[in-house]
Amino acid sequence: MNTRLHQSFWFVLLASLSLAFADATAQVQTGRELVRLDPKNHVHDIAINSNVATTITFPEKISLLTGYGLVTDPGQMTQMSTAKVSTVHYENVAGDTLVVRLIKPGDPCHATVRTTRSIYLLRFNAAEEANLAVLVSPPVQTSAAVEVGPDKVVENRIQYSAEELVGMLSKARNRKALQPLNPGLFNGWVERNELAMTSSQKDMVTTIYEIQRNPGKDLTVFRCWITNNGAKPFEFDPMGTKVRVGTRSYDAQLVDCANTIQPGQRQALDLILQGGPGGTREGLSIQQDFRIELPEPGRAPLLLPELAADAALEGK
Repeated sequence: MNTRLHQSFWFVLLASLSLAFADATAQVQTGRELVRLDPKNHVHDIAINSNVATTITFPEKISLLTGYGLVTDPGQMTQMSTAKVSTVHYENVAGDTLVVRLIKPGDPCHATVRTTRSIYLLRFNAAEEANLAVLVSPPVQTSAAVEVGPDKVVENRIQYSAEELVGMLSKARNRKALQPLNPGLFNGWVERNELAMTSSQKDMVTTIYEIQRNPGKDLTVFRCWITNNGAKPFEFDPMGTKVRVGTRSYDAQLVDCANTIQPGQRQALDLILQGGPGGTREGLSIQQDFRIELPEPGRAPLLLPELAADAALEGK
């Protein structure tokens, strides 16, 4: 009789331990007791519950932890009893380690963790089976570089067109009249007005009074005055005019100006810059300090083909 009672006691004890162990393991996700978070994710999901203390270890020391629903004192739960978000008790047990446990279930609790060099976004989800331990990997460093094929390079090059430049200059000159009637003509354009960017070369004075830019075409229009303060006419090749920014000078794609400025005379000088060599884009900002550079006096001689009559006369 005593033997039967002794055997029954051990059977009940083993059964109780088995049920307790099964209940304990049911509180932790099977196969995901220890998880390493994917560094490619922006927000990391972590399963927690009220029966398991979940440990979260970061690659660096934690300098900041914040999130609505996080409490350091379980007694603070009364202040959030009406909140829909889950209430999570946390403790910073080591420089790089947090321990969290669910106090009140609800909507996911979002937290932001900042370490020495990175920021991590966590989402604590109330679950029947929790993650027991979580390892956080350093975030993947993203590169801003984008691979561009040869066809794309050719497509992005500026296609120079003399007709387009003339049309753009006409639009810039008539902007104040055209824009109120058709604002869409100038979508994306930027401008600076009432400027006085003046430069002098001997007796010649040039002043930029207006700048307009069409970023889509990488095109900048400079509207200027050129004044001859000397006693002699100033004759020059307008296409030799350049625009200086800092230590760099840019060649103009279009210049509209008289080639001779008489003494005491002021003439309009309009020019356009567009892109760079080979159709590249310069991306100039109109907020810089620009100056006009005039070429040396004198015009390049015109190279005309030799006339047949002149050649015949020279042969005699």
